Amino acid sequence: MSNLGRRISEASKLLIFDYIENKVPVRKVKDILLNEHGEEVSIGGIYKLVKRGKIYRKPRSTTQTSRKIKDIHLKFMNYWLSTNGELTARKIRDRLFNNFNVDVSVSRIKQLRRELGWKSATKGYCQLISNKNKKVRLEWCCKSLAEKDEFLDVIFTDESSVEMSSHGKFYFQNSAPRLHQGTSKRPKPKHAYKVHVWAGISYRGRTSICIFTGNMNSIIYQKILEANLLPFVQDSFPDGFRLYQDNDSKHVSKSTKEWMRQKNILDCVMQTPASSPDLNPIENVWSAMKHHLETEIKPKTKDELVTGIVQFWKSLTPEKCRKYIDHIHRVIPAVILASGDATRF
Repeated sequence: MSNLGRRISEASKLLIFDYIENKVPVRKVKDILLNEHGEEVSIGGIYKLVKRGKIYRKPRSTTQTSRKIKDIHLKFMNYWLSTNGELTARKIRDRLFNNFNVDVSVSRIKQLRRELGWKSATKGYCQLISNKNKKVRLEWCCKSLAEKDEFLDVIFTDESSVEMSSHGKFYFQNSAPRLHQGTSKRPKPKHAYKVHVWAGISYRGRTSICIFTGNMNSIIYQKILEANLLPFVQDSFPDGFRLYQDNDSKHVSKSTKEWMRQKNILDCVMQTPASSPDLNPIENVWSAMKHHLETEIKPKTKDELVTGIVQFWKSLTPEKCRKYIDHIHRVIPAVILASGDATRF
């Protein structure tokens, strides 16, 4: 006789959570429960159970509580945190009480959370990568690794925006009492002056840097390449080079491709994966430059901002460029291990 529609036993609930945690498809979980355990559960029932996250029904008397933490409680704490890393200790405590009738303090939850290996971290963001681009990233990295590409003839180029800021991300504050205690907040202009920069780095050094304002289009991009890339290629890469640029519409427009064809550099452009700032070493140069401006230059005027950018760029020696480029040899294996997904770099 079918028991479909009846309550799912607690043993079956534990099995369901074990299978789901191990990435077993829901339909296969349903078949396993029926064939191996004789319990007929609908797919909807499994989804509902996992969404609700409850195993035990509440006892009729809510006074029958326990303060003892068992392995099953720790397992569910780990499961809840793995599905939602933003759960607070108070919410975990509430879930333990509602699901298992276990009443423990928030401080105890925090201790258990640490013992399980969960630590607080500042939220970081990375590029959102589609499944299509993950595949392209993976193929590109596998090809580079198989060919043992050292990128010795590659010029890595990119643009970035630099905003005038006189404060870094971190700072020290004296907490000792003072006669005139001011605010600990640091002033920031409502509309900070901003410039855009374009440049490139290679194993043989850096290109000149172009600092500009306003929006870039294909024509402006071509003029930037004319003034900053081509002279560098002529001086440093007379034996040939490869150009690394992202797939921005200005970079791959018909107008830009035609201009590159006329300059005999179209065949030098590499086919690069989209949504891959971690695979362009110059991104780390931009980060270092912005950190230098915020912590050392602290520009308060337009001239100070531009002067600081130029100063940093002049300090970028070929040795430093090579160190930045060698970083890609750490990123490529990480992309492969992540199956093309975003990396921590």
